Amino acid sequence: MCKILLLLEHKENRRLLSEWLKTRYEVFSPDFDDELSSLQQSFDLCILGGRALDRYSHWLQTTKKAQEPLFLPFLLVTYRRDVGMVTRHLWQTIDELIITPVEKVELQARVEMLLQRRQLSLELKIANKNLQEINEIKTRFISIASHEIRNPLHTISAFAQILLHRSSEKLTEEKKQEFYEKIKIYVKKITDILDDILLLSIGELGKQKINPASINLTKFCQQLIEEVELINNNKVNLLGKDKYINAWIDEKLLRHILTNLLTNAIKYSPKDSPIDLELISNESEVIFQIKDQGIGITSEDQQHLFESFYRASNVGNIPGSGLGLAIAKQCVDLHQGKIAVKSEVGVGTTFTVTLPIGNTQS
Repeated sequence: MCKILLLLEHKENRRLLSEWLKTRYEVFSPDFDDELSSLQQSFDLCILGGRALDRYSHWLQTTKKAQEPLFLPFLLVTYRRDVGMVTRHLWQTIDELIITPVEKVELQARVEMLLQRRQLSLELKIANKNLQEINEIKTRFISIASHEIRNPLHTISAFAQILLHRSSEKLTEEKKQEFYEKIKIYVKKITDILDDILLLSIGELGKQKINPASINLTKFCQQLIEEVELINNNKVNLLGKDKYINAWIDEKLLRHILTNLLTNAIKYSPKDSPIDLELISNESEVIFQIKDQGIGITSEDQQHLFESFYRASNVGNIPGSGLGLAIAKQCVDLHQGKIAVKSEVGVGTTFTVTLPIGNTQS
């Protein structure tokens, strides 16, 4: 509801106008003798009299300027004989003028027009902010393309040159196959980065509907771990696999969640450091805990972890796009689940994802 500030010196006029406006808007009206410089409450429109304009002109100008570039309207209600007296302040702060006696129809029309202009300026501010965010995303994408995509491309190019070069005839079939596999791995890394960027940049995840299906989670996690180990060449331990856990979950979204969390755990842990994925379930929920003994995350960084393109301050030269956790969080939200993190720098990190077992809503 729009807020209107009344600054009228005549108490009875202030009371009558306040009662009439309160049927449509939120109205507050301090006593005329109050000190307005300490006024903390925000408003969308100020209706004031001639004496108020003269008395509080400095406060009005300061308040209006502080709102720029937002439009903050001021409507002057005054007698015709007093227009000349307030002329020196008139166009510095006033957006509309009504001569008393006031017609309710005219007043309502002026109020609505001013509030519409106010609303349009608010929408324009939001649009500008969104545009700035899009530009920031483009800038960050260029940065990612320069670092995260260029390096794998160089590696792919190097392996391809070796295989195409005449000296490749001296390579054993086993060595050639090794190079082919490495090329496939680096191609998948590039594809994964581009897929992540597309998911967030076009808002695909936010528009996506959840498509739950019955999944054997133990089998699903075992297969996923095999895929992650093949690409990252690290060992992941599956805990709780002795239990048969079945749930209604969107398999595609769950793959995004666990792949990103496991990949991060491996990426930010020493080589051959243990990575654990534990499955826990009860009657209504399934819990996935991914635990590592890696570099850890500072408490300050933990507050921003799920923001797009955000990377922790202690990652150093470890490559990454800063998109994985943002995608994981959105996938968890689509399931109406929860994701939490506990971490200590130099000790390790545990991510806990809790999803409802029977969430079949789309």
